[in-house]
Amino acid sequence: MGSEMCIRDRFVGVGASRVRDLFDEARKRAPSIVFIDEIDAIGGRRGAVVTGGGNDEREQTLNQLLAEMDGFDQSSGIVVLAATNRPQTLDAALLRPGRFDRQVTVPLPRQSERAEILAVHAGGKHLAPEVDLAVLARATPGFSGADLANLVNEGAINAVRDGRTTITPADLDTARDRVLLGRRETSNALLPQERHAVAVHEAGHALVAALCEHADPVAKVTILPAGLTLGVTEQPPEAERHLYSESHLRDLLAVRLGGRAAELVALGEGSTGAANDLAGATQVATRMVRDFGLSERLGPLGYGSDSLDVLGEDEPVRRAYSEHTQQVIDREVALLLRTAEVRATGLLRAHRGALDRLAELLIEQETVDGTAVAAILATESPETDDGRLSDHALP
Repeated sequence: MGSEMCIRDRFVGVGASRVRDLFDEARKRAPSIVFIDEIDAIGGRRGAVVTGGGNDEREQTLNQLLAEMDGFDQSSGIVVLAATNRPQTLDAALLRPGRFDRQVTVPLPRQSERAEILAVHAGGKHLAPEVDLAVLARATPGFSGADLANLVNEGAINAVRDGRTTITPADLDTARDRVLLGRRETSNALLPQERHAVAVHEAGHALVAALCEHADPVAKVTILPAGLTLGVTEQPPEAERHLYSESHLRDLLAVRLGGRAAELVALGEGSTGAANDLAGATQVATRMVRDFGLSERLGPLGYGSDSLDVLGEDEPVRRAYSEHTQQVIDREVALLLRTAEVRATGLLRAHRGALDRLAELLIEQETVDGTAVAAILATESPETDDGRLSDHALP
């Protein structure tokens, strides 16, 4: 016990001491800039539970930082900058006037900005004439600058592996899939019945997307396994969106459930392959009801979390409503999902011939682009209506 106390005494207060030394050195070298990266590591809310212990030491370090920053004036010659991607976890005292007065949010780059970033990272590399960075930028929504740099580097690696010095669009397309999905393993071969099921599943996604007016267009469909993904239907947005209409969200739900609907139509039963689709669709439907007021029964009420971080990830929501309201939300979410599934199933039954032909084409070629999906639909004669059921079509 005595040795543990001795070791603890050696390290308690080290963080606060280093903060004092840092600002003493900054004053000696004034004018100077103090930059603290990942400030949430020491600037988290006081009193919060810290996994792994060390809460007292962290709070001492934060208190010393607050004391050093308190009372700064223009004559001190010190500017303090800090960076974090978790601003919602910072202690309120850090953001008061006299400390960090100004906050600058750096969002992920837009489409035009991604094209410029890609041009920077492509400098010095040999690109094929047919490489269009604007098209590549449209196909990489949500990519950060580091992701785009990694994308170009992966494209160059693909070219070198093939013994080429020129990067082609296929290299960059393969690199994008690897960044998003992981490495394609040749050992991850599917059984024939699994291969057919994946082809049906992805064909369902693609056809529902092509048949829904407000859905993003299909760019590529593949049944080549990559990482934990057995197949992918790619739908890069045509333009950067800032608002999503209810029609777009309902189409999005139908597309998400299109794979499961195809399995029900063509195979007669569902499978575990729809797990990610169901999770994503449930998340979208929950936000439609809980956050966006898009439920007729619940009305124009929003119970969204106030702790949405800068990257758009939800922290656990502290419910500000009753258990009865939660039951209503659950029923409305289930209604949205069931409606979307009925709609997707109706569309695929009406275009069953196209579903079978696209699945066969995927088994044969493994990867097809959006033009092949459109061509199959263009030659299809629907047997019944288009399956565009309203919300009131459910029993």
